[in-house]
Amino acid sequence: MLTLSRLSPHVLYMPADDPDRPALCAVTGSRGTLMLDAAASDAHARLFLDELRDEDIPAPRFVALTHWHWDHVFGAAEIGAPVIAQRQTAAQLRVMAGQSWDNAALAARVQSGEEIAFCEENILLELPEPRHVRIAQADIVFDGHLSLDLGGVTCEIHLVGGDHAADACVMHIPEDGVLVLGDCLYDAIYAPVRHLTHAKLLPLLDRIASFGASVFVEGHGREPNSADSMAELIAKMRAACAVTTDSATSSDDALTAYERVTGHVPDEDARELIAALIAGHAFA
Repeated sequence: MLTLSRLSPHVLYMPADDPDRPALCAVTGSRGTLMLDAAASDAHARLFLDELRDEDIPAPRFVALTHWHWDHVFGAAEIGAPVIAQRQTAAQLRVMAGQSWDNAALAARVQSGEEIAFCEENILLELPEPRHVRIAQADIVFDGHLSLDLGGVTCEIHLVGGDHAADACVMHIPEDGVLVLGDCLYDAIYAPVRHLTHAKLLPLLDRIASFGASVFVEGHGREPNSADSMAELIAKMRAACAVTTDSATSSDDALTAYERVTGHVPDEDARELIAALIAGHAFA
C-alpha cells in the first residue's frame, strides 16, 4: 500500500495508486492543514486521513480541488472540511450531485457520450455496487486565483485551464517550491477523440514554467517530478508541438521530424503526444 511521505517542510504527499486514485497532498502550517484534491472515494479519503493522524498532522481545515473529475472529488464528503473550488468546478459539482451513479446510469451516460468508458470502468473498480456516492458542494468559490495563508506557509491556487479540463487549477506552495499540477497536462478525455491542442498546451507550458518550482506533483504520477525531469517533459511537449503545426502532418512525418529536431528517437510518451496533437487539429 502506498503511504504518506514528507515531500518538503510543509507538504506531505501520497502517490497515485490503482485503480485510478490520484496523488493527494496536504499543506501544513501553524493555522491548520489544507488538503489538495479530495480523493476518489470515501475509502481513499479515509486512507489519507488515517495517515495524517498517524503522523500527528491535524485533520484538514479545508480541501481544495484541482478540477471536477470524479476521481478528484468523490472523497470530499468523507473529509468533512469546507471545499474550495474554482467557479466552473463548483458548477460541475452541482450537476454531479443531481446524477445517479449506479451501474445502469453510468452505462447510459457512456452510451450517450456524456461519460467515457475509462471512467466507468474505474468507478466500478473503486466503488463496487451497492454504490453510494456523496458529492460535496463548494463552500468557497473563486474565479482566477486564491491565496491561503496557512501560518508560515502559503498555498496559491491558480486557474490554468488546458485541454484536460477547462477548470483545471494548479496549487503553488512558494515557500517550499512545490507545484501541484493535478491533471492539467493530460489530454482531453471528454471528447469524441482524446487530444491536445497547440492553442491550449503551449500557453499552459509557459504558465507552469513561470512558477519556478523545484518539485512538481502530477495528478496520476507515482512519484514527484524534479525541476530537471519537468523541464525534460516540457521540452518533449514543445518539440511535439513544433513537429505537428500543420493539420496535414502525418504521424510518420512528425516522428521523423521529432528525431531530427531533438536528436532522439521518439519514445512512447513522445509518440502519444504527437498522436494527441495531430488529433487536436480537429478541435482547434
